[in-house]
Order: sequence, then C-alpha cells, then structure tokens
Amino acid sequence: MRAVIVDDEPLVAEQLDRMLAGAGVTVLGRCANPHEALGMARSLQPDVLFLDIEMPELNGLEIAERVYADKLDMEVVFITAHNQYAIDAFRVNALDYLLKPVMEEDLQRSLERVETRRQHRAGALGSVGQRTVAVELFGKFALYLDGSPDPVRWVTSKCAELLAYMLLQPWEKEVSKWALFEALWPTQNEEKAGINLRSTVSRINKTLRDSGSGIALTSIRNGYRLFLSDEVPGVDAAELELFALDAVEPDPNNLAHIEQLVHRCSRPFLQEFDGAWCEPYRKQYRQYFLQMGKKLLLYDERTGTEPLKALRLAELLVEHDPYDESLREAALKLHYRIGGSRRANGYYEAYAELIRTELGTLPGHAIAGLLRALTD
Repeated sequence: MRAVIVDDEPLVAEQLDRMLAGAGVTVLGRCANPHEALGMARSLQPDVLFLDIEMPELNGLEIAERVYADKLDMEVVFITAHNQYAIDAFRVNALDYLLKPVMEEDLQRSLERVETRRQHRAGALGSVGQRTVAVELFGKFALYLDGSPDPVRWVTSKCAELLAYMLLQPWEKEVSKWALFEALWPTQNEEKAGINLRSTVSRINKTLRDSGSGIALTSIRNGYRLFLSDEVPGVDAAELELFALDAVEPDPNNLAHIEQLVHRCSRPFLQEFDGAWCEPYRKQYRQYFLQMGKKLLLYDERTGTEPLKALRLAELLVEHDPYDESLREAALKLHYRIGGSRRANGYYEAYAELIRTELGTLPGHAIAGLLRALTD
C-alpha cells in the first residue's frame, strides 16, 4: 500500500511516517502546503491520502472534495484534533479519521479499511462501465443510475435540495457560497450556514461517490460547482427547456417522445421543497410545460387525434392554467366531438360558474361565440 501525508505540523507528519513504514506502507511523500497536496496526489497516485483537517488557506475537507471531484483513485483518511461532533460532520466524505496523537491500533484500523475498500473497488472494475444518470425534478426529486427503478437515497432532505439547486444552474457554473446560504439557509447566520453547507456537500459527495455516479460538488474559491463526468445527466427539466427554447414542433418522428416528456413534466416542479428559491423556477418551467403542451394539443387538433386522448391532454393542461381560454376552447371543441351539444353546454356552464365564483367575471367573447357556433 502507498500513502501520502499532508499535515502542517512536522512532528505529527514524521510520527505518522514512521508508523506507516512500520506497518509496511510505502510513504510516497509528505507535504505541509495544502495546495501542493493536490498536485502531489495527482502525480503520485497513492492508495491513501492522510489529510490534516485544519490547515491555512485550504482545509483538508476542501482537498478531499477536489480529490473526489477529480475521480482520483485513492482513499482519504482525516487527521484531526476535533471533538466528536466535528468528526461526525467530516467523516461523511472520508473513509476514516484519526485523532491526534495517532495511536497504533487506530492507524491499523484505518489501513484495514483502506485495503477492504480497494479490494471491493477492484472487484467491481470490469463489470461496471460508464454509468448513465437520469434526474427527475418534476414530482419528487430523484436520481437514477443505469435505468434502476430505485433512486439514489440521500442522507437528508437538504442533500437532495442542494443537489437539485445545483442541477438547475448552467453546467459547471460556479455558485457562490453566499448564494447557497441565501437559497437554502436564509435564516441562519454566515457561520452556521457555512457549517451546514460544508456538511451537506460532504454528504452529497459521499453518496455520489459511493454510487459511482460520476458527479460531484467541488469547492471553487468562495463557492462550489457541479462536476460532471463525460456523460451529462439526463434531466427532465433541461430536456423540456431545450425543446421549448428551440421551438421544437411535434411531428410523426418525435411525437411519442414529446408526449412522454409532457406527461412526465405535468407533475409539480420541485414538489418536496418549500424554499423561496423554488418559486421562480416553478414559474419558468410551468411556462415551458404549457408551451410544449399547447403545441401538442394543436398537433392533435390538426391531425384528428382520437378525441378522448386529446381531451385528456387538454384537461391536464387546464389543471395547470384553469383560466386560459385558448385551452378551454380546445377542450370545449373536444367535448362537443365526444358528446355533442349537451356535453359542450355542460362544460361551458361549469367553466362559467368557476370563473364567476373565483374571479367574479364571465367567460370571454371568443369562447362564448365558439359555443354558439358549435351548438346552434
């Protein structure tokens, strides 16, 4: 086994070097500069990186996040003098931790864990290729790997919320920690929000790393960015946005795909999150959904799609915008096709009662004229 030690206390680093050598571990290098540590890890490719948590400029947690984001094939063991509360937060993203002064039995325990983890990883190589990632932001947030019916499970709901927020940013955009504080911890002071942010990022990265997703949140200066593997995740919201902004029109070649997309995106956006940051996104993606849904409805009308199928789509869109009279007119025509004048009159009267009760007004002239044209 090969190791690199990163600690700005020379006596601690020397002691650990001697103990590792005594355990049969080859120490490839030691350094006290946290910035040098990343270069050393990349160039020497050790099996395990022993990291001091508290160092100037860049702490051990941030180094570990970058190691995982770069997908370097090594384990991380923290060296810390922190109390148990702090350790619990830092352990999320590391294989193990060692308390100063480092004891022989604790070091041996960590080395055994490193060996076990690397054996498991080696056994998985060859049987696991690049993983496909699918993300659902409509309905309950879910991330699926390789077409599995079961989504990745998160340690806390805040982990899911933070990752959802980052997935809605432009790919690999740097997001400041202050923007994340305001979005996810708006009532907390900067110190407490910072602790919660680092802990949540660590938990997310551990879950993503253990699942082999090829995704990570990496620390960049005063914020974070979403690191993606070569395979960009398939995100339902991103696909809907692309279709809407590119003004894609339904045709026989893409019809089935657009139908599936519209129905998938009919669920409430970011359903389980109640942060104020969600509202602008809900409005934005509601408009994309209605835009694509209306195009699909017009296509159904032009091509004479079976009326019950078209009516189900119209009613789905009306649920999202009950006062849009263009949708109501489309639904009125479909009701007439299915059940004639009686059914059309009943639908119109129900709509008129709704807007009288809710808005204190009457249906517009266009839909009233349509009803007369259909039933006279």
